[in-house]
Amino acid sequence: MKQRKKLSSSVCSSIILACLFRAPTVLAEEKTAAKAISKELQRVKKAPLKTEEASQESSPDTQDASSVATESSLGEQLILTGDNLLKNPQFDQTSPAQEHQSTSLWSKESANDWKDYKDASKSQGCPKIAVSDNKLTMTSDGNQRFRGCVHQTVAINPDKQYLLTFDIETKDKTGQAFARIIEEIKQGSGAAKEQRLWLSPMATGTEKKHQEKLYIPKLKVNQIKLELFYEAGHGQVVFDNLSLREAGDKPSDDIKIASHYLEEQIVLPLNKHYLMEMADYHYQIAAESSNIVRVENGLLIPLAQGKTLLEVLDQEGQRVVTVPVEILAAEDPQTTSLITKWCEVILGAENFDRSSPAMVALNQKLDDSVTKNLAVLTKDQKSTYLWSDLADLHQSSHMTATCRRLEEMAKQVSSLASRYYQDKELIRLIKDKLAWLTLNYYHPQKDIEGKANWWDFEIGTPRAIVNTLAFIYPYVTQEEIKRYTKGISHFVPNPRQFRSTLVNPFKAIGGNLVDMGRIKIIEALLKHDKKALQDSIAALDTLFAFQPRGSKGEGFYEDGSYIDHTNVAYTGAYGNVLIDGLSQLVPLIQQSAASLDQKKLEAMTHWIEQAFLPLMVHGELMDMNRGRSISRENASSRQAALEALRGMLRLADALPEQAKIRIKAVLAFHNQEAILESLSSYYDMKLFKELLEDTAIQASPVKSYLSLFNQMDKLAYYNAEKDFAFALSLHSNKTLNFEAMNNENTRGWYTGDGMFYLYNSDLGHYSDRFWPTVNPLKMAGTTEAEVHREDVTVAYLKKLTNDYKEKAKEKAGMSTQQSSFVGAIKAGDKTALAVMDFQNWDRTVTAKKSWTILDDQIVFLGTAITSQTHQAVSTTIDQRKENPDNSYTLFINGQETALTEEVLHRDDVTSLLLLSKDGQANIGYLFAKPTSLALSRKVQSGRWSEINTNSKNEDLISQSFITISQAHSQASDSYAYTLLPNISKADFDKVCSEARIEVLQNDSKLQLIHDKKQGLLAVVKYNQAKEVVNGQLSLEKSGLYLYQKVGNDFKQLSFKALS
Repeated sequence: MKQRKKLSSSVCSSIILACLFRAPTVLAEEKTAAKAISKELQRVKKAPLKTEEASQESSPDTQDASSVATESSLGEQLILTGDNLLKNPQFDQTSPAQEHQSTSLWSKESANDWKDYKDASKSQGCPKIAVSDNKLTMTSDGNQRFRGCVHQTVAINPDKQYLLTFDIETKDKTGQAFARIIEEIKQGSGAAKEQRLWLSPMATGTEKKHQEKLYIPKLKVNQIKLELFYEAGHGQVVFDNLSLREAGDKPSDDIKIASHYLEEQIVLPLNKHYLMEMADYHYQIAAESSNIVRVENGLLIPLAQGKTLLEVLDQEGQRVVTVPVEILAAEDPQTTSLITKWCEVILGAENFDRSSPAMVALNQKLDDSVTKNLAVLTKDQKSTYLWSDLADLHQSSHMTATCRRLEEMAKQVSSLASRYYQDKELIRLIKDKLAWLTLNYYHPQKDIEGKANWWDFEIGTPRAIVNTLAFIYPYVTQEEIKRYTKGISHFVPNPRQFRSTLVNPFKAIGGNLVDMGRIKIIEALLKHDKKALQDSIAALDTLFAFQPRGSKGEGFYEDGSYIDHTNVAYTGAYGNVLIDGLSQLVPLIQQSAASLDQKKLEAMTHWIEQAFLPLMVHGELMDMNRGRSISRENASSRQAALEALRGMLRLADALPEQAKIRIKAVLAFHNQEAILESLSSYYDMKLFKELLEDTAIQASPVKSYLSLFNQMDKLAYYNAEKDFAFALSLHSNKTLNFEAMNNENTRGWYTGDGMFYLYNSDLGHYSDRFWPTVNPLKMAGTTEAEVHREDVTVAYLKKLTNDYKEKAKEKAGMSTQQSSFVGAIKAGDKTALAVMDFQNWDRTVTAKKSWTILDDQIVFLGTAITSQTHQAVSTTIDQRKENPDNSYTLFINGQETALTEEVLHRDDVTSLLLLSKDGQANIGYLFAKPTSLALSRKVQSGRWSEINTNSKNEDLISQSFITISQAHSQASDSYAYTLLPNISKADFDKVCSEARIEVLQNDSKLQLIHDKKQGLLAVVKYNQAKEVVNGQLSLEKSGLYLYQKVGNDFKQLSFKALS
């Protein structure tokens, strides 16, 4: 077995060597050095000895294996030529301020050659700019907002580069302060044809900094505008010691090649291995025998603490140099064990079991992927990319994808089952490519601009980098870790904030905060920075605090709601990211000195049981809480459910005992084959195997439940006896109707306007290509104007932004309601009442809509339906996708009726039944009075690329839908019908004759329903006037009421005041 393994590794090493030999990160001088005589070899660049200052930069429990030069400022690294290009940079030349100019910000004295500017639309009060003691001070008027700058035009040579330096002090500054350079090419009319904004490092809060950054012109301009910018906020900012000086020729766009250095000394902790820098040289122990280290094929392996010598020989056996080696004590075992734990949680190679087909298949899949990517890795030393299908690394998604391929390689290097296990040539390749990436694309002098997205620079790429370094941790030095993570430290300096290097930073919350944790916690561990580790773990604390009821905060609420992106229901997207990421971090955190306390563990239990599980039905996570994720072909509702279940599986063992048992019992009930197929780590597979083998865990079937998510205006109901689920998606003055972003969910227009979801035995109804083929203008349950809508793409939003500024999203249709009269109440787990006083996105359609759940029936009422523009308005009773293997037969008023693509108009409908071929997915509709309906069975076609223009799948998909709608041709029109899921034809005929549900009133004052079978009364009261209901109930407050008849009286079961 070992011989086979060795042979396989040898073959793999040959492939990797071929990639390395001509790859862009190999030694710049290797070939010539290998053939040169001893004198020539002395010219190979040598790393300087570690200075005392450099040694002090390392943590006490770690030492560098190769030396690093002392950190120096940019000014010390660059050759600055010429004078300061700024005029009056010390603000010592002033003139009396012209007080009669009402627009001037200057106080007493104005700085010569500097002009002031105030953004009037974002400024309040009387902010001031003052010069004194050779400093410029910008101050808001108390706590009133100010946005403005001082600026001057500077002549430059676009073929040169420049160093900008300045001192800045902020005091209680909200928002940011920085320097900004504007490059602009104008058209003949004077309008900007092309513009570039360059930003310096930021300052905020109360701090004092010396800022410096290399400015490299991009546009061919001979002058720039330099602004000292006070971004919207309040507080005080002081600028001082400004300098803009030429720093040599503008660097070419040629790719920089990472050079290797011949070691002068090697200092290595006992727990690390060291991969020799010079791949073509031969390293051997100088002493005749040594129990300190051994060398195996270019890999230095420590055996014991102590000192020894290495001889370095060229390919002809000539000694080049002798390198002193010192082996120190092993690094802090607590930190290294946490790095090991992280690798276990995100992969778990040590859990590999050859008797597990799933594990064997996963290893084969990863190995095959690595082999494939090595085979197509570019061999062009001057290439601007590593893989041709990810050729544009200025498009930051390509940078993230490139890093993920390196991460995958690092996984296999660390996996005992892989043919690439401990393959030193692959390790060398990974390190070289990381060096290449951080030298050319991901470093502190890089700007997030053009086709770059902040997410890739602050989440996607850094996550892949820290994971890669964790997997190859035994083979990277502290100096290398610092070098490879410099970009992370620059772009993600604060574990509580995103976009720190850009304007308009925002607080890290929810799923994004967990992603931040997966970066900053691992970065701190890699650097052995205990203070940063504690701070990064502490930054997660906000996750566990429930948002106050009635607030508009982002995060979890006690009713199970989860809000992200300010006001969007996002449990199944960002909530999934949160639970998936946190479930990876928790096992690590619980082994650290900052383990989570009981209260936080109870909060996680609450999330699982109140926020996630109620949204899961028949193996799906309800789409109404997945936001724009519904438009992603590879992120179906089933995949979302499996992602959440994986998170629960990981978290379960950390939770209180009873909660652990309850949650595992629910997990055991879900489709075990589907869960297993979704697992992508050996660690998860091990956990799932342990779950199935745990005899103490009994699978727990789902019981009926009714979950009201009033904080995000959603409702979820599951009827266990009938085995169907009903979901309702509303919005109000506190929640958004839908979100389109980054060219995703371009047609989600009406998904929050009272759309309902019915989950029955048709398990593929929503998860099988529903979203690209459904008619987005006719969503089930919605009342809308029949008008054309524009796809909400990035281009469309940009056009609207030019025309409407801050109102662009609203003009695109993403809006909250003016009304707060939206909510739901319940009595037990089978009775509920919900309402939405609806106004559509452009305020042209209004309707009062309510839904009453009465066990196995749901009553839909609508009234006061009005169009302000006399547009055609209709309510979509349903738009149901047909299962080709279980098609529907239509019965109208008890009579079988043929349905074709030609719209069928009937004005006498009292009942409809969609009878499925197997009789298990039937849907009945019972109307309170004869109703005019339009019905059709139509093949509808669409593409994923139409609802998500990022999708590369442009295939046309066609599916059959049955659409039932009611037109509203008169003012203040109404509708009233009852939905009966999973009902047999015999039972439906019986219900039709029983007339169990009475609609007693349906107007702008009251919506009143009486369930004669259960003796229930459901009331929606829209006004504050006193109303007598049913001849005996006197109601005054507006809101929702549920009553139960007891004898001759009515007992109030539930009430919610709304206004």
